Amino acid sequence: MTIIDIERPTVTDAETAPVAPVPVVREAAPAADPRPPRRRLFAELGGPLSRSWGLALAVAWVVVVAVGMAVEPAPANPDAPVPLIADLLSTGLMATWGAMAAGIFQRRRFAAAASVVGGLGLLALTVACPASGHHGGIGAWWGVQMVGVVGLLALSGRALRSS
Repeated sequence: MTIIDIERPTVTDAETAPVAPVPVVREAAPAADPRPPRRRLFAELGGPLSRSWGLALAVAWVVVVAVGMAVEPAPANPDAPVPLIADLLSTGLMATWGAMAAGIFQRRRFAAAASVVGGLGLLALTVACPASGHHGGIGAWWGVQMVGVVGLLALSGRALRSS
């Protein structure tokens, strides 16, 4: 048996040293997500709102508030002071109407967001009215108001999700 001796060249200068090849590492492509990207609900409040959604929100608010006021009975005790929370909710409701009107005139989606917030305030007022004793009890008027508020919230939510 013979031993083969292979001579290796001696390198004294760094510039003439052989450069080892750098292995190429390829990253795997990210897997495509089959689901469409989730749109954040309040991410694009400055985005456009169609004229038909703006008109629908304005008409719905006028109808729901007018019908709600028309069917509401007289207070059980008209001389009792109005609770502070009712005044705050009413003031907040009017502020959301202002924001909603500005958004409708500018045709921006924040009008629908203001409508959702205002609808939640109107829902709180509708629930609190008989619960606080302002009216004698719950009757058909309360059901009409609740149906109107829930419909208004549903319409506002749809308008907010529209593109």
